[in-house]
Amino acid sequence: MVELSDYVGREQSYVKHVFLELYLERLVYKVASNYSHVVYVDGFAGPWQSANEQFEDTSFGIALSALRRAKASWKALGRDVRMSAFLVERHSEAYEKLAEVPARYPDVEVKTYPAEFVSVLPEILRDIPATAFTFFLIDPTGWRIRLAALAPMLSRLKSEVIFNFIFEFINRAASIKDVAAELDELIPFGNWRPALEAATTPEERKAILIEAFAANLSHIGKYTYVAETTILRPVRDRPLYCLFYATRHQTGIEEFRNCQVKALKEQSRTRAKTKVRHAQAKTGQTEFFQSLHEMGPDDLTAFLDTEQDEAEKTLLILTPVEPDAIHYEELWPMVLARNAVKKTDVNQIAARLRKEGRLVFPDWEKGKRIPQPHYRVQRPGVQLPRERQS
Repeated sequence: MVELSDYVGREQSYVKHVFLELYLERLVYKVASNYSHVVYVDGFAGPWQSANEQFEDTSFGIALSALRRAKASWKALGRDVRMSAFLVERHSEAYEKLAEVPARYPDVEVKTYPAEFVSVLPEILRDIPATAFTFFLIDPTGWRIRLAALAPMLSRLKSEVIFNFIFEFINRAASIKDVAAELDELIPFGNWRPALEAATTPEERKAILIEAFAANLSHIGKYTYVAETTILRPVRDRPLYCLFYATRHQTGIEEFRNCQVKALKEQSRTRAKTKVRHAQAKTGQTEFFQSLHEMGPDDLTAFLDTEQDEAEKTLLILTPVEPDAIHYEELWPMVLARNAVKKTDVNQIAARLRKEGRLVFPDWEKGKRIPQPHYRVQRPGVQLPRERQS
């Protein structure tokens, strides 16, 4: 388990690793129920600033522990799942530490590479069996990477990817003409640059860059769902980087949102503690700043409430007008891909909209409280008044 005490001065990495730990713990175990071989690939492994000798506060350390626990859990149930990891690091000093890792995980097949990730990617892809399911983590220390060069990886069908989009640096670089070509290599498709140049607020710029990069991931990798979660600076209310998640599976997007909400709550708690600690260091008035924080607005609650409202709008927009219809099992993942809500939230919103007459479920069965996957969903051709249906 990651511990905040290992991340003093790099609390943003703690939040990222909380999310990664939640995500891998849930999905590796589930994937191993259907696949006999699970692979983890870290293209920029490090380690960087690790606070303990076991590398428990590194991305690959978290991943290897998740692989190990899932393997042990399934073995106890009589299922032997092969677990492998491919770890890449180009910096020699960091690689010296990374080379120590395989011996620490004898139950996981670990291979390390002292190289640029793109240069060894073809070899790694050849070594991954076609029947294996693979989790890719792309977490570079910078942002200069050609997305098209990752196409063979992104387009691998039995896989998912988490990509750390270094938003603060990318947003700054987008205004520098000398690096425009390199940014175009990171986001090679779409007419996003004119929109970015016309943007007048930081929020507009962020929305444009996020939408553009998500569209590129989806296009190159043919992913069904792409979603994002933002990691803020520990003390300042500014986005530092954005974690993009791409998957072709409903279970993946469902678990991503579950993990995201938990990670956001941990981020809120961590940032509150960090702000108080910084205030104390400057003034020595811990109790005063703690009380100010407790009285202040809950930004996370406001954000999640807004996402609930937006999810309702998305649900209505994506639902066709009768006589056309869509099955609910197709609808809810599309809502999750667009809004930071959980499947349980969408279920409740859909049930409420049915009672209000704004959605129609022709197949709704007596006694059911939430929509079932096979239900057809429609919007009424003539909008009914917002009154409860039976």
